[in-house]
Amino acid sequence: MDPLRSAIDWFPQQRVPIISYDAAVQQHFDVVVATHWSTALPALQLAAERKIYFVQSIESRFYPEGSAEYGAALQTYTLPFIYMTEARWIQQWLLQHHGHQTIYVPNGIDETLFFPVEPIEPRRDKVRVLLEGPIANPLKGMAEAFRVVQDLDCEVWCVSSNGEPEPGVRCDRFFSHVPMEHMKHIYSSCDILLKLSRVEGFFGPPMEMMACGGTAVVGNCTGHEEYIIDGNNALVVPLGNEEAAKASLDRLIHDPGLRQYLAGNGMATVQQWRWDSTVDTLFRLFS
Repeated sequence: MDPLRSAIDWFPQQRVPIISYDAAVQQHFDVVVATHWSTALPALQLAAERKIYFVQSIESRFYPEGSAEYGAALQTYTLPFIYMTEARWIQQWLLQHHGHQTIYVPNGIDETLFFPVEPIEPRRDKVRVLLEGPIANPLKGMAEAFRVVQDLDCEVWCVSSNGEPEPGVRCDRFFSHVPMEHMKHIYSSCDILLKLSRVEGFFGPPMEMMACGGTAVVGNCTGHEEYIIDGNNALVVPLGNEEAAKASLDRLIHDPGLRQYLAGNGMATVQQWRWDSTVDTLFRLFS
């Protein structure tokens, strides 16, 4: 984060004061939480009763092995924190590789932000497929997703927080830098989310799509197993297998009964991932 930034415009109803790091080093806190590898060492320099490292993914995987960033990220998992994570696969990794007993605080869905609303554009005679993710980040699999939908019988919408579709790719409507509170309108306007990320911590967008009444075709990247069950609330394909993704998406496009079945189970899944128990766990951890 920009150390001089005093607002987070993309986050709805953000009322928590934002202070600079320079101001923070002059204060004493009850709890300090590092949320990214680059904040781990600075967090250790702050005065606090309890210091927690919220590991949202194994972030060394974001960089080429041997790079400076890879080594720096990996080194943070040796630091003296209380370790907290949102995904069981991360728990297992930290225990196996570093011996950390990690506190599991499950993710959840904010039902005040994600729920079915009227489509922003009426559906036509084709199934509408949504591609979501930063196009400029190759780990999010957007190039693969565009190849998968290129010649399928569907309408294609895309949301990207970084980068735009290349000329010639299939994209009927494009949205850039969409504020979080507006995403429900896009999800509710689409039938299927195609999400082919190679790396995730906890897979958020498929659950958001479920909460808005849709379903998804996803790659079996780490984190999907937290709540996605193949053939029950989504379709899961092998990571990097574009032909399998195309076949599953095409099947779903032409089978409205299956779409309805998966979407119904998706809604039931969302009900099991409310914030109540998570907030209770956080309260116990922080206090």
